Amino acid sequence: MSLPHADEARKSPLTLLQSRLRHPRVVKRFDLALVAWSRTDLALAETPSREDLARVLATREYEMHDLVLHALLERAAVPGRDGATAAEIVLSAMLPAVPGVTGRVIRAVRASTGAGGVRRGVTGGGVSAGEENADVQATVIGHLWEQIRCFPLRRRHHVAANLVRETQRAALRSFGVGHVQAAVEVVSVDDDAFHGALIQPEHEVAASEELLLVLSWAVARGVLDERGRAVLTRRFFGDRVGRDGVATDRQVGEELGVSQPTVTRWRSRAIAMLADAAEEYPGGDLRRAS
Repeated sequence: MSLPHADEARKSPLTLLQSRLRHPRVVKRFDLALVAWSRTDLALAETPSREDLARVLATREYEMHDLVLHALLERAAVPGRDGATAAEIVLSAMLPAVPGVTGRVIRAVRASTGAGGVRRGVTGGGVSAGEENADVQATVIGHLWEQIRCFPLRRRHHVAANLVRETQRAALRSFGVGHVQAAVEVVSVDDDAFHGALIQPEHEVAASEELLLVLSWAVARGVLDERGRAVLTRRFFGDRVGRDGVATDRQVGEELGVSQPTVTRWRSRAIAMLADAAEEYPGGDLRRAS
């Protein structure tokens, strides 16, 4: 008969985390926070408990998902106990996405290193049943937590989808696989269903895809000049990538034949123009544009 601690050691990081987040003391803490927030925050009025939150996120009311998750992410961005609790609540809600992201990362790493594609005996999440994937899974969970705590609050649409996509991209970068590499095309092969209708996979819009839509719209409307278009296109969608995942001003300057300070000035102006244009962007529900 195996010892209890040996059984614990064999559990995956996801299983251990789910077990901790389901502990009665943790659930009680979540419920106390949610009931208090639901009294003052209209977006959380229908989610006064963890059970109510799960019920709302299991529906196909995707606009409601955005409202609720964004309200929680606003609280998660605040330092202190309430911020940590809100982040844990979002993490708990997003954990069904972890197996799918883990599987896609593993397959992308295999493809990029020439280790082969999908193997036989692959589980629903896309991971080989005999494969040691605890490190990858732990990395994915860590990046999911980071995305929750640092989520760009200006983004109010497709909240869950963007959390998943940016977590996946961050995890891929951790293993040396860039999202612009051909190997990462494996990401779009699967349509892993969540355990509950948290998001609608076929309507996911990545952050970069949404930026490209807004950029194209701004150019068509004439609110973004040629310099701005050239700088932003090369910065976010070009072949050269700096340490932060996008092209640096120096790299863009080399391509355009101008100095780095000039590119910095053009970029700042272009981003300001794009931000103004985004205020009028008619794709509030970008699902219709996909």
